Amino acid sequence: MATPPLTARILELLTLFNRQKTDLPDGLLHADCVFRLNGLAYHEHLGRPPDDPLVRLVGCGPAGYRFLLAAVRHAILEPRVALEQDTVQESGDGAARTLAARATLTGTLRGHPEASPTTCEITVHTGDDGTVRELSVLMGDADVERLLTARKRP
Repeated sequence: MATPPLTARILELLTLFNRQKTDLPDGLLHADCVFRLNGLAYHEHLGRPPDDPLVRLVGCGPAGYRFLLAAVRHAILEPRVALEQDTVQESGDGAARTLAARATLTGTLRGHPEASPTTCEITVHTGDDGTVRELSVLMGDADVERLLTARKRP
């Protein structure tokens, strides 16, 4: 059975992520793509109004992805994400699609001696043009707190 189109694109992104690259598959993210953690949009917490063009520029789309990637890599040494293939569900008509899956984030938290896996739920929504408009992650509060603590370590 062929891999659904959005699933294939997200697997491309995760391959780059797991290789510690900052590259993105061509045309994957819309310039206004919103990134959410437990329902909160990243660009809405940058200290300025969410509709400020500068906030949108650095907090959304490819630039927002790279800022978040840098934060994750500071907190977790050599982070890796693996989708649990039996949980992947893709739906939608034409180019507007939704992907939902459970994933495992692994790596060594800064300041901790051993690897620390974290399970999360990932949801991806595309627009009619096929570009990702929203990428959401749901993660336990304790896991988020551990990431925040690790990010603060030098």
